[in-house]
Amino acid sequence: MKKMLATVIVASALGCATTRGSATVEPGKVYNGANGESVAVVPLKDSTEGVQYLLYVQGTKSVFDGKALPHEIKTWNNNLNETYSTQYEGRNWSTLVDGEHRGRKSTELYVPKRNNGIDVAYNEKATQALKGKDIYALYRKQQKDGTLTKLSAFDRPANVAAQDKEFTEALAGLNQKCGTSVKASIDWNGITDELLKKYSVASFCSSPLSALQSLCDGSPVSQKVIGAKVKQVSCQFGPEMKLEVQDGAVKWTTATEASNQEEFAKDYFENNL
Repeated sequence: MKKMLATVIVASALGCATTRGSATVEPGKVYNGANGESVAVVPLKDSTEGVQYLLYVQGTKSVFDGKALPHEIKTWNNNLNETYSTQYEGRNWSTLVDGEHRGRKSTELYVPKRNNGIDVAYNEKATQALKGKDIYALYRKQQKDGTLTKLSAFDRPANVAAQDKEFTEALAGLNQKCGTSVKASIDWNGITDELLKKYSVASFCSSPLSALQSLCDGSPVSQKVIGAKVKQVSCQFGPEMKLEVQDGAVKWTTATEASNQEEFAKDYFENNL
């Protein structure tokens, strides 16, 4: 905690000329994890920018560390649960969730590149040492120098690259299981930014790959048939699910509102290959 405060104070000094803000900083709280993670929650009152809270994360080895991130709070489950949300890469991101989770009372911290939440607990000593005005000063500095804008802005190339990587991994799983050399692609020109922000494109497009892999599992006959009849797979989004196979080419149309997509694909392949 001392290290965290020292970092904030230094940043505050560096940005003192730009820290005159339009919000009242109220007493905050600090939560700590078991492995050095921490998150300070600083409430703001009368903010002209509409910011309700600042969350300052440390010790997670994520891009959130050292950032004074603006958040809003949402309540649910009859106000028993609270979620502190921000914008990350153009999407809503729930950073801190407090309330009932998996049948127990807990507070969990969520940061990018970590699959699971981090259990954190209120730390009274760290809370007493917290200097919310320093975190607000850091927020103003990072707001002015573009740090926060860069973190919140949608980066389409980076998102496409990440989804392509996940899709390629699914394809590799198919080829390994089936002993094939199938090629696959996604029609990115037909995918809008809003669709990419809201959905896991790789997951939707991987349904036929997962279905084929499942059919190959423990079945030499299926492996032989798939190896002979499937050479490439293409994926696009449309109003409803559709599968076509012609001359070794599988054309998969997925739909965001359709359910049981892998099962749909598996049934089609069983009846049409």
